Amino acid sequence: MKPQVSSLLALAGLLVLLLTLSGIHAQAAGAPGMSSPAVLSAAAGAEDQVVLERRFDAIRGPCTPDVGVPMNRVFPDGTREYFVVPAGKAFVLTDLEGEITEKFGAAWSVGTIGMLTATLTGGISNQYVRARAPLSAEAVSAGIATMKLHLESGAAADAGAAVCLSALVVEKNGFRAANLGTDIRAYGYLIAP
Repeated sequence: MKPQVSSLLALAGLLVLLLTLSGIHAQAAGAPGMSSPAVLSAAAGAEDQVVLERRFDAIRGPCTPDVGVPMNRVFPDGTREYFVVPAGKAFVLTDLEGEITEKFGAAWSVGTIGMLTATLTGGISNQYVRARAPLSAEAVSAGIATMKLHLESGAAADAGAAVCLSALVVEKNGFRAANLGTDIRAYGYLIAP
């Protein structure tokens, strides 16, 4: 009798595990591929939605040359402002998309990996969110590659943090520098910490 009881308990445990994993998979499958301001409005109020774009002027703030180029927040009325997570809030980055371009003298190869990195600066340590894509023959020929990343739960940064951009291409024996494209965007929302 004891072998049958232990077998039944083991099967019951496996059944519970299987049902749990099936439920997790079903939730993930229903998520959208990319967030947009309309999708984010369900999770946060309009004033807490954040759209960031690459910044071209000289203010660097916490974005040192080591971590990359700073980003602007784009407000619904079209105004732009250097982005630093406001006091009393945390920022959750959910999406990163944009292009990287070949740097003069740093030729790309088919099969290498293009990487667009958003560094969320922090008081203790930085967080790195990376959109990656293998470089196709078309990307190598054109010298431009598109990167997109959607995070189901997002990456969070505390008040005072900035989002800094950098790009590179990873090869078998190291990496090559790459340029940031002109149209790079990040999406997320502000929450109470």
